[in-house]
Amino acid sequence: MATTTDDLTAVELPRIGTLTQRQQRGQDCVWCGVTLAAGAVIDLGPRRYRRADWVTQWFPRACKRHPGGVS
Repeated sequence: MATTTDDLTAVELPRIGTLTQRQQRGQDCVWCGVTLAAGAVIDLGPRRYRRADWVTQWFPRACKRHPGGVS
C-alpha cells in the first residue's frame, strides 16, 4: 500500500517533460527513476497538467529514499 501525506502535494516536482513515461505513470520514482515495488512507495498525490487547452492529471510517486522531494 502506498504512503500518502497531504503535505506531499505541496512538494515541487521535476518538470513533467523531463520525466520518462514510467515516471509519469507512477511506475518509477520521479526523483531517481528506480522501479517502485508495492509497499515501498510514497504517493505524491494527483497533479494537474495543462498543455495548451488540454488538461489531464498524472499521479507521481517516489521511493522511500525521497519522501519529501529531496533529489
